[in-house]
Amino acid sequence: MESQEQIGPNDQIQTTHQAQQALPSDREKIETIRAELPVTRRYLYFNAGTNGPLPTRSHDALVASSARDLSEGRIGSAAFTRLLQNLGDARIALASVLQCDPTEIALTHNTTEGMNIALMGLRWQPGDEVVTSVAEHPGGLYPVYLLHQRYGVTIRMTQIALPGRDPLEELRSVLSPRTRAVVLSHVSWATGMTLPVRELADLAHSVGALFICDAAQAAGMVPSNVYELGVDAYACSGQKWLCGPDGTGALFVRRDRFGDIQQTFMGYFGIQPGMSDHEGHYVPANSAQRYEISTVSPAGLRALQASLRWLGEEIGWNWVYQRIATLGRYCYDALSTLDGVTMLTPRDHMAGLVHFRVEGIASSELTTQLEAAGILIRDTHDPEANRISTGFYNTEEEIDHLRQAIAQIAQIHTVQLTQAPE
Repeated sequence: MESQEQIGPNDQIQTTHQAQQALPSDREKIETIRAELPVTRRYLYFNAGTNGPLPTRSHDALVASSARDLSEGRIGSAAFTRLLQNLGDARIALASVLQCDPTEIALTHNTTEGMNIALMGLRWQPGDEVVTSVAEHPGGLYPVYLLHQRYGVTIRMTQIALPGRDPLEELRSVLSPRTRAVVLSHVSWATGMTLPVRELADLAHSVGALFICDAAQAAGMVPSNVYELGVDAYACSGQKWLCGPDGTGALFVRRDRFGDIQQTFMGYFGIQPGMSDHEGHYVPANSAQRYEISTVSPAGLRALQASLRWLGEEIGWNWVYQRIATLGRYCYDALSTLDGVTMLTPRDHMAGLVHFRVEGIASSELTTQLEAAGILIRDTHDPEANRISTGFYNTEEEIDHLRQAIAQIAQIHTVQLTQAPE
């Protein structure tokens, strides 16, 4: 039986579920990583799926950029040159994560913006069909609803990413010659399932449809080589697994899809210089800059680049991906041994998102109680669950601590129910 003694996030604990021993080099590496993430000294931080912890160097980049604006101003030829360089460097940094050409990267403010750009850019006609899933995030799902309301597009809804469903069979069952786009996530925010994106994209292409992918829970958590994945558009955010600031993101559009995905908005860099007239004729920019709506915060872009350099050059993406997946499976196994816990994430198709339910406890209540104990997770809905994000900076000992805290909350809840008056 689990102890009912209250524990704090920094207490030493002993559990029967012993932590795996990391190699000495990894232990030193993790200590160095955590020193760069001050918030990990305050909380057990298991919520990169909403917002990743901000590295010190990224915070410093934000402050330095704002300080220069304050002292030197934000206009003048030098400031404009800096801005252009910053925009170009940001596209290069993001392209290195997605392993594509920087000219296929549009800078955005978040994943939702990228999904809207891609979906609204198709020439929709009444009777066209779009395929998606009830498990999709509103950032991809709601633009699909707008297509139905505005253009009369038919929505083919599936249960892809829900427990017990075969994603490929689900997609095959609804595809038709009228399917114009398939809108799915690389990693489901609702269940943690990592989808077989390449196979799904190939199915979409077999009927002439585009595959538009929500990568909010993928970029920075799992390898995201967009060419190997076969996606036509891939939208991501900077503030989650990439550990950047809010208001940053990217949209990849495959170059040979530029003609299919039109410009819905027109920004300063949307037209090739000298290629327009006052009658409204123009030639779009010859890169994904054509899709950019407005300037992303220069300070935010500098901070995001600092995070990406740290992750890619100092830590190493392969190590990051492997560490996240190893901790995800470790967390799954730890929680699955608890009485009253039901796991929703498929262990054979997961990375760093672990979804579960505790019998008799509302997901929002469990989130609140864990936060009071210094442990940050989140709750999700449809299906209702609690979600743990295992970041590369977490440790096995933290997961053991989390497990014990959940067990104690569940036990206290059970005792309270048994002692309640009839």
